[in-house]
Amino acid sequence: MTASQQQTSTPSTPTPPSQPPSASDTPTSLGSTPTQTPMALPRPPQRLLFIASIGNPAPYRTTRHSAGHILLDTLTPSLRSRLGAPLSPYYTTFYSPSLMNISGPKVVKNMSKWLAARDSLALDLPGGPLPVAASTGYPATLVLLHDELEAPLGKVRVKRGGAESASLRGHRGLSSVFETLRGKGLFPGKRGQGQKGKREGLARELDVLRVGVGIGRPVGREKDSVAEYVLTEMEGRELEAVSRAAESVVSVLEEEMCRVG
Repeated sequence: MTASQQQTSTPSTPTPPSQPPSASDTPTSLGSTPTQTPMALPRPPQRLLFIASIGNPAPYRTTRHSAGHILLDTLTPSLRSRLGAPLSPYYTTFYSPSLMNISGPKVVKNMSKWLAARDSLALDLPGGPLPVAASTGYPATLVLLHDELEAPLGKVRVKRGGAESASLRGHRGLSSVFETLRGKGLFPGKRGQGQKGKREGLARELDVLRVGVGIGRPVGREKDSVAEYVLTEMEGRELEAVSRAAESVVSVLEEEMCRVG
């Protein structure tokens, strides 16, 4: 959805409720330095995860285009239950408060702030704690939760990287995030980036994982038909299907947290 569409488009159903209390424009605060690794993980954590949902704010919070927010509503408590308190410092969740097509600046700004704070704590990652004066931060993954127009309802599709790895299929929210990352020299985020990237924080190995949850497609392929479809309120069965997808996404995130390289 674009800023101009917000002014001209009106949902056909009553205005949905506002975001839940946990859905803010700042990352969720999650604990302190861990002392043990839960048995659920095959190995100690290898990287930090900044898990961000992109969509639209109220009154479009429960439209199909905001399926990423709905997914995160269920995913957040599932992560806390599966991973437990010891792993809470290794990840955080964030609801983008912006319109979909301008998601990038808020997501990248809050991710950078959170990662900088994690670096300063010198977490006890494998290989020993990171010295405060080090020139590189911990390996990290930006996880983007979004709606997937090309997937069946509730089906999860995971892709790594930007358009150079797999097409963004015209998703303007994803495009905004990658444009912002590149504009700040953060993506591709390999160690030893140029000075532009370093101005945004420590140069680090930054990966991006795109987690799309299917919302299906309208019969018509015309631009107007697609726009109307994604800005329509989800029915109860659709909300349930998106929420159920959280279980498989937790497994994806566990694997990503333990991934080396």
